[in-house]
Amino acid sequence: MKDVARVIVTYDCPRNCPNCCNEHIGDVPAVKFEDLLKYKELVITGGEPMEIAPRVVEMIHRLRESGYKGKLWLYTSCLKTARWADRAVLQEVNGITYTLHHKPSQKDLSDVRKLNNFLMEKLDNRAHDRSDRLLIDSRCYTEEVLRIIGLYDTGTKHWSSIKPLEWKDDVCPIPDNEELIYYDLERE
Repeated sequence: MKDVARVIVTYDCPRNCPNCCNEHIGDVPAVKFEDLLKYKELVITGGEPMEIAPRVVEMIHRLRESGYKGKLWLYTSCLKTARWADRAVLQEVNGITYTLHHKPSQKDLSDVRKLNNFLMEKLDNRAHDRSDRLLIDSRCYTEEVLRIIGLYDTGTKHWSSIKPLEWKDDVCPIPDNEELIYYDLERE
């Protein structure tokens, strides 16, 4: 068993991206809640985990109540800081990787701007081990997009990294130090 588990908690996602990673990953072993406690770090992902944000909050609280002391990370592209559960998840995890997808709508850009402001205003002074990363699909990584989402206005000090993401068809590599597992949070 590896130290880090990338945990798919749902396969549902509103984006329907062509060549989505979930189309190419094959069978992913399902695990029980108790199995999650064995890892040093958990990366909560999907599909889109924030589509079931209240369940993610419950899962995090249950992990902590069960004595889990490891780090928790979130991979998402649909975080809305106006929703209580999304804010609660942001406050509970050690960091996020937020991806702005190709052909973002005005709503997508607005959501990233709100997230940028929330991280800067509410979470910037949190523990030094917090790490928030912003990935922007390289096909829309432009100065105009950076301006719209507020990176020129607010600066970038609260983001650990901001970089373009090269989209690779049919390739979704899992880092060597991570294990991909499925925990059915919707049925738990």
